[in-house]
Amino acid sequence: MGPLPIAQWNDALDRMESALLSATRALDRHEERWERAVAPSAGEGEPPLALNRIDGRLEDWQSRLRAADELTTSVERELAERTVAVERWRTLFAKWEGLLKRE
Repeated sequence: MGPLPIAQWNDALDRMESALLSATRALDRHEERWERAVAPSAGEGEPPLALNRIDGRLEDWQSRLRAADELTTSVERELAERTVAVERWRTLFAKWEGLLKRE
């Protein structure tokens, strides 16, 4: 039986150790970013910056939705007024038609 490839095993173990170390560091960085994004500042009790941005966007959308609601209400009111006007014209034309048929 030939000699064991200990040098190759050591190289493979070194590469695995390096990869694990790199993965652990990356995981630590991501966990740190996550904690900063979701946790309030230590001792200050302030909401995270991401939450402030979301609140700002929510306010923008709420104002847009209010404007859209007002526009929808005005369009519905105008359509209702036009419907009433069309019904008045139909009634008037029906009366004229009746008068013309009598003569």
